[in-house]
Amino acid sequence: MSLKKVKLKSIDNKIFEVPIDILRKVKLISGIVEQARDEGKIILLREIESKQLEQVLQYVKHYKNFEPKKIPKPFPERTDEKFLRGILNDDWTFNFLQGLTLEEAVSLVNGAHYLRIKGLLNILAAKLSYEMCNCEIEEARAKFGIECDMTEEEIEAFDKYYEHKLLKWYLDFI
Repeated sequence: MSLKKVKLKSIDNKIFEVPIDILRKVKLISGIVEQARDEGKIILLREIESKQLEQVLQYVKHYKNFEPKKIPKPFPERTDEKFLRGILNDDWTFNFLQGLTLEEAVSLVNGAHYLRIKGLLNILAAKLSYEMCNCEIEEARAKFGIECDMTEEEIEAFDKYYEHKLLKWYLDFI
């Protein structure tokens, strides 16, 4: 008997009944499903919560027959919403990403990594790059909860070094 649906159980014990055809891009699940013999089998996903799984399922439903557009690398230093919409080239993807808070996007990166969904990881990287590129260093640190591990003296030496390099480059240029 060929499976038409599979039951996925999140770490917070919510069960999702999902058609097999939309799970082709979920590498972790597609490998397990091939080994399943009956419709009643529940696949426990040990590292993903129901909210993340709902978002993953939205993504795989939308992209079941095609891949998201490749994201250019390196990502530009400064971007705007029009740029992000343009590189995604898909209103659904843009709206999906805009609907995620920063915390949800980071959490979803972990879920996409666990489930091995490369396309989802790529579009989430675009969102996080967009968020990081559009703020100053201190703002990015606060936004992403990054602590600076350099002392004031190290920061000053770093700034002087690069100030000197920039001045040298400018003088060589003119």
